Amino acid sequence: MKLLKKQGVAWFLTIVMIAAAIGIGYNKAHASRTPEPDLPSQTIPPVQTVPPVSADSFVWDNARVLSNRTVKALDERNDRLWNNYNVTVGVVTCDYGGDDLYSYALQCAEDMGLGGYDMIVVLDIQGDNYWLLQGNDIRGTFTDQTAADYAYDYMEEWFAAGDYDFAVCQLTEMLELWYGTYYG
Repeated sequence: MKLLKKQGVAWFLTIVMIAAAIGIGYNKAHASRTPEPDLPSQTIPPVQTVPPVSADSFVWDNARVLSNRTVKALDERNDRLWNNYNVTVGVVTCDYGGDDLYSYALQCAEDMGLGGYDMIVVLDIQGDNYWLLQGNDIRGTFTDQTAADYAYDYMEEWFAAGDYDFAVCQLTEMLELWYGTYYG
């Protein structure tokens, strides 16, 4: 017991506890990059994906409605977002046609490996619907209402007209500007 009363031992134990706390915090931060479902367990149809242009792409044009030029522009935007802010905006086009596009978007985000500061926009061509989903770590600032407003304000007109290229480019450009303000 006398050993624990020595100042050197006390400093050593303090340093060990601080290092352990940092390690635990670091592990929790990495674990939080995967969004957790907010809904009870339910059956979601598997996400059918078309392999992206490159292994690093977060653009899954499963409905094949985006031009190669748009996919390239979105990949370049994601490169900038990652280099500047360590975030990604995933884009998925699909022919889901289901009632619960939120769950489908959440599943796509999980399959892409998106985290708490990332976002994903899913365009359901068959269902004539879209969903912008933000990660849990920015939900306090970029609320569900903000996500709905952004999607509507910067995408609705072009989505309704069938100009999916311009719709996703316009929305992701505005999201890139938002991230610049958020991290600026």
